[in-house]
Amino acid sequence: MSDVNRVDITDKVRGEVTEDCIVLTLNGQEIGQLPFNSADCCMNAGYAIDQQRIFRMDVADTVYHSSYVDGCDMGWC
Repeated sequence: MSDVNRVDITDKVRGEVTEDCIVLTLNGQEIGQLPFNSADCCMNAGYAIDQQRIFRMDVADTVYHSSYVDGCDMGWC
């Protein structure tokens, strides 16, 4: 079983009000919803809320590139 890192992304999350909920997004991708008629928040897989903070749950060995052009020296771009 892999270790999981909790990365606090609260300051990067945006909320969009819709007819029946607030849709939570990170970099334009939906990560969860806050329905108006429920006290529960529905988060997508890989995300969690704890003590009013939003976290991305990363597998410890996951590598996130700083730019979409990382590895460009390999001739693929």
